[in-house]
Amino acid sequence: MKKTFIALVALVFFAGCSGGVDKTDYDQMAKDLCSCMRPLADMNKKIKNLVNEGKTEEVAQLFAEVEEIAGKGEACALSLEERYGAVEGESETKASAALKKHCPDIAEMLEQSEDLGQ
Repeated sequence: MKKTFIALVALVFFAGCSGGVDKTDYDQMAKDLCSCMRPLADMNKKIKNLVNEGKTEEVAQLFAEVEEIAGKGEACALSLEERYGAVEGESETKASAALKKHCPDIAEMLEQSEDLGQ
C-alpha cells in the first residue's frame, strides 16, 4: 500500500497538464505536498531505523498504521491535484526543484520510489 501511494503521489504531482504556473505557486505546491507526505516520510524513517536494529516484529506491527497514513496521504495528494492541476515538461523541473528545496527528504523518498518503478 505504501509503495502504491508513493507512486500515485509522484504521478499526481508530476504528470498531466497545467500551464502558466509561476514560481510562487511551485513553492506553495511543494509545501502543500510536503504537508501531505510528512506523516508517511516520518513513518518510513521509523521503519528504516527499526529494520536496521533488526526489530522486524515491531515493523510488522506498524503495517495497519502505515495503511491508514497512506490512505490519508493519498486523499491529501488528490486534493492537491484538484487544487493545482498537474505539471509536465519544464514545469515538472521547476516543481521538482521546489520540492527538493522545501523538503529534500520527501523529494528523495519519491525519487527512490520512482527509480524502483513503484
